[in-house]
Amino acid sequence: MITLTIDGREVQVEPGTLILDAAKQAGIEIPVFCYHPRMDPVAACRMCLVRIEKMPKLQPACATPVAEGMVVYTDTDEVRKSHAGVLEFILANHPLDCPICDKGGECDLQDNSIRYGPNMTRFADHKRHLDKARPLGPIVELDQERCIQCMRCVRFMQEVAGDPVLTLHDRGGHAVVDVAEGRTFDSIFSGNTIEICPVGALTSRPFRFKARPWDLDEVESVCPHCPVGCNIRLSLRRGEVKRILSRDNEEIDWGWLCDRGRFGYGFLHEGERLTEPMVRRGGQLVPVSWSEAIAALEAGMKGRVGALGGGRSSLEAQYLMRRWMQEKLGSQNVDHRVMPLTTAIAPGPVGRIDDVNDVDLVLALDAELIEEAPVFGLRLRRFERKGLRIVSIGRRADLLDMPHEDVQTDDVARTLTEIAQGGGELGEAFLKARKVLMIWSGRGGDVASAIEAAVKARSGETYTMVVGGIANSFGAQAVGLVPGEGGLDARGMLEAAGKGDLDGLFLLAEDLLEFPDQGMVHEALDRLPFLAVAAVVPSSATERADVVLPLAGWAESDGHFVNMEGRAQRYYSGASRPSGVYDDWQLMARLLGLDWGQEETEAAVKAELPALFEAHRREGGPLPKGGYAAEPGVEVKPSIYKKGVTPDPFLRSLVPQAELAGRAE
Repeated sequence: MITLTIDGREVQVEPGTLILDAAKQAGIEIPVFCYHPRMDPVAACRMCLVRIEKMPKLQPACATPVAEGMVVYTDTDEVRKSHAGVLEFILANHPLDCPICDKGGECDLQDNSIRYGPNMTRFADHKRHLDKARPLGPIVELDQERCIQCMRCVRFMQEVAGDPVLTLHDRGGHAVVDVAEGRTFDSIFSGNTIEICPVGALTSRPFRFKARPWDLDEVESVCPHCPVGCNIRLSLRRGEVKRILSRDNEEIDWGWLCDRGRFGYGFLHEGERLTEPMVRRGGQLVPVSWSEAIAALEAGMKGRVGALGGGRSSLEAQYLMRRWMQEKLGSQNVDHRVMPLTTAIAPGPVGRIDDVNDVDLVLALDAELIEEAPVFGLRLRRFERKGLRIVSIGRRADLLDMPHEDVQTDDVARTLTEIAQGGGELGEAFLKARKVLMIWSGRGGDVASAIEAAVKARSGETYTMVVGGIANSFGAQAVGLVPGEGGLDARGMLEAAGKGDLDGLFLLAEDLLEFPDQGMVHEALDRLPFLAVAAVVPSSATERADVVLPLAGWAESDGHFVNMEGRAQRYYSGASRPSGVYDDWQLMARLLGLDWGQEETEAAVKAELPALFEAHRREGGPLPKGGYAAEPGVEVKPSIYKKGVTPDPFLRSLVPQAELAGRAE
């Protein structure tokens, strides 16, 4: 530990700590613009200058590491004059459009000007004028007049996202931030630049002019769109979600979000919603009471029945759905793996996201991390820059979208087995590495067996994770939403329905659009004697259904999601909901005949599955029977913009039109 003194306070910190961070630990605030804790320091704005004894000039606290015995002053006349000078220089050409700026009320420039700035300006000339409110792409809008050239956005795209789509054009007083020549701002991480911009230069097109920060209520939640489980804050005005912000979790997301997580909320208020239960009568879906709809569902779910879905539902609903199918309907035909997935729980000891921080070797097995677990991919990319060795193994190994080594193969299981036997330089490195993390797409039972053998072959720490699921795939598998003894998996149920061997099917928050063989889906649904769908928005499945039950969206209900490391995280209701909808767990409790509230349901899940609520779960789980593995020749292409239900209104422009057309068939 290093001991230094800041404003008379003795502070002990780790070697390499920056003065700015040491001051934070001592409760001393130093103003900044360009500094960001997740990016390399550049000392561009000069706002954080401090006096250090024995140094001739003021030094930037954001870029100066501590030293033993260092004495630092952050609040002298000299330092205060420096703060005021920097702000006066920035404000010389900054437009005074705070009343119409989306950043007003949460702007670092406003806050620093009030606390550290001069009382009046000496500049009387006209301000410089640049481009106002120009779209950089479908999501982000740029106001160059407001830009203070802190370079946060440029550095994020270069250092963190690995896509230098933003750059600084020209030099000196003519320098402006803009997209690189020939590009549009179409990165799947573009929304992060809006949140980290310290002024209103980069703004959100979906949120633009929608609300002021002081008009918004904030609710803690969890992203529902992929297995990473990023922590988020819902900003609500009069019960409507107006925007989503990050909620920094050191162990999971580091405060970053992908654009699917940041902007994938429009369907709650902007899109079509199911608002009342419906039953098919005379060939048409007609609104009915909840009692009539439940009675129709119970009458239809007789004989040979099955249930699909749950990967997007709360843990509580998944638990009750499994009990309903097995205990009340006596069926083992239940599965959450509608998308190409063999298992959502890795066969070996389950890894944690922050294992990447000190792992020696990462093997990505048939996984496209940036598409399947985007923010986890950002963490991997960050440590690759620091020397982490990443090896991608599979047919599309070159599509990992970050610096790595490729091992092209059509047989991932065989290749992994050869590596685990010490074959070649990679095999030697695998066996000798102190800590290895295997990241798997979750597709292919033969790969699962190879992973189990590879874990046993090593003496060092070895962990595995599955990234190919959706928000609550891990939870669904953990509570038993997989076929029981003699039960059918997702493919088996659809095949049986197509042959006339299934009497009824229940879909929970599932539209079947991610099942690769859409011909099989259409044939199955057309031949089913009875189909019931519980969903938030209409889909091709609800159009074919005999009973439709409207559900609340995740922002309108309470529950838990379990991310890919087996960590149960609570999300809270905040958004207003249509009057005629149920929480997913409320619906399943009613079907099961239980008069439970959310607390009773949560308690039952915790009693049966306590390990899910422990932050550092390590043990793996037994692999379920069945499971859909991609057939030979079937190309599985995950897409962050369409992963999930029908593409969100805010993201629709980002999805290739050919894919949209295919999903509408």
